[in-house]
Amino acid sequence: MEGMTVRDAMHRGVVTCDSSTSVRDAVRLMNEKRLRSLVVVDFDCALAGIITEMDIVAARLVHEGSKPWDQLTVGEIMTNRVLTVTPDTSLKEAAKILVSHRIHRLVVAESDDMCTPIGILSLGDIMRYLERVESAGERKEQ
Repeated sequence: MEGMTVRDAMHRGVVTCDSSTSVRDAVRLMNEKRLRSLVVVDFDCALAGIITEMDIVAARLVHEGSKPWDQLTVGEIMTNRVLTVTPDTSLKEAAKILVSHRIHRLVVAESDDMCTPIGILSLGDIMRYLERVESAGERKEQ
């Protein structure tokens, strides 16, 4: 993993919403764009959280609250604690963060502009990248 960075494996392009977006609209957007998460950025350009499929399933099927799921806002069910890395963070360091915090995604942003995310790095992204690297290495040996 030496020399590999987040930039090599991350999913580029981030779709964002704000915390006042309805969960119904978030679901529609995620389905339309074939995404598993949306980054939540509030009006003052602050990274507010992330909403994932897991958050939505929990709101809809597991945690029956006082409001029906389709009347909730993203801010009511999103994960508030979002960890970020830069594209130049080593892939090994990013993997350590994911594992030690028991999370599935990191938001990627440039160090001088943390309020404009440029990508997402998930455990799946790392696995797919490592598989591509390993496959390319096997082809070179043949």
